Amino acid sequence: MNWVRLLFVIFVSFILCLIVNQYFFCPRFSFKNLNPFSGKAIYNPYESTSSDHWVKCNFHAHTRAWNGITNGKGTPADVYHAYDSMNYTVHCVSNYQMIDSTLSHIPGYIPAYEHGYNLFKTHQLVLGSHKICWLDYFFPQTLSNKQHILNYLSSDSNNVVIVNHPSLRNSYSASDFEYLTNYNCIEVLRPKAISLEEWDSALSHGRPVFIVGDDDVHDVFSRGQIGKMCTWINVTEINEKTILNALKTGKCYGMMIGNSTKELPLLKLFKINHDTISVEISKVAQEISFIGQNGRLITSYSNTSTAHYILEPEDHYVRPVITFSDNTKIFLNPAFRYDGIRLPQATVSINTQKTISFRLIGSFILVIWLGMTLFFVFRKRSPANT
Repeated sequence: MNWVRLLFVIFVSFILCLIVNQYFFCPRFSFKNLNPFSGKAIYNPYESTSSDHWVKCNFHAHTRAWNGITNGKGTPADVYHAYDSMNYTVHCVSNYQMIDSTLSHIPGYIPAYEHGYNLFKTHQLVLGSHKICWLDYFFPQTLSNKQHILNYLSSDSNNVVIVNHPSLRNSYSASDFEYLTNYNCIEVLRPKAISLEEWDSALSHGRPVFIVGDDDVHDVFSRGQIGKMCTWINVTEINEKTILNALKTGKCYGMMIGNSTKELPLLKLFKINHDTISVEISKVAQEISFIGQNGRLITSYSNTSTAHYILEPEDHYVRPVITFSDNTKIFLNPAFRYDGIRLPQATVSINTQKTISFRLIGSFILVIWLGMTLFFVFRKRSPANT
């Protein structure tokens, strides 16, 4: 057997092992549907916030890493200076499978990395972690593949796990969010990948997940790539604990930054009195809309800085969207019904019977391939072929 054939067999064996590991050895999960939000109480994500404590953040940015193998330009210092010049308080460096600590001495530093090295950019942003998770599945991922990874990433309760750009390459479908759990936020706003449908799917199925907006910049020297999307968080102190807690509890909102160079509008008030939501913005908006179950437009108001909406019994959640004439848009987190004690959580468990069955099938496939390979490699060649 020549070396070309041997290398071919090794390559095919490697690919087969990846496929079997992903589609047969990965745990199979049983997903339990959550009903739409319900309960006598209404969760206000902006409870106890102050209009004086909003800070501007970008959690997703890449620099040159892995000796230039991955897509990224500049240094962490370049990212810091670029975003600092635009009045961002928090500006994370989130390289692929790498936590950069160059600027760990700066207030507002958050350890961050983008998890994932698969074909269809099924990625997650992990904030607060001090170790890398290397588990991933290379080929198009099943629902169980995605849940297995989310379970690993969220195993440390101190972390914030953000599902990145789900609409990019359809890495997560809207239907995925009917079932997936164990994540905190969705990167709804990202240039060329707006994921409102996916967010509304999660909310419509009772998932209390909150919005993040990021530039996902790969070239910090390109002014066209930075300062397009951001997340505003409400914190009294700038440190890792308060920032991560604000994301987990929804004391944040996403913004598409428009064309104006003037001061950006801010949320002044989000109040719930009995069943009435009151919203006030620091500038007159072109439109204030209220979005409900399945992304349905409920009502809207024009040319105002304040708006009110009375929740109807059929309203499971309501999220306001504020649009300005310069194309700036604010996407607030939803108010939703709950029991008044804790946020609803979907449960997911391993389906032991299916997991064992698929692993047996996978093992059988590998044994058959091993036998074929050994026969192919070590068979005696006839004299006519020598």
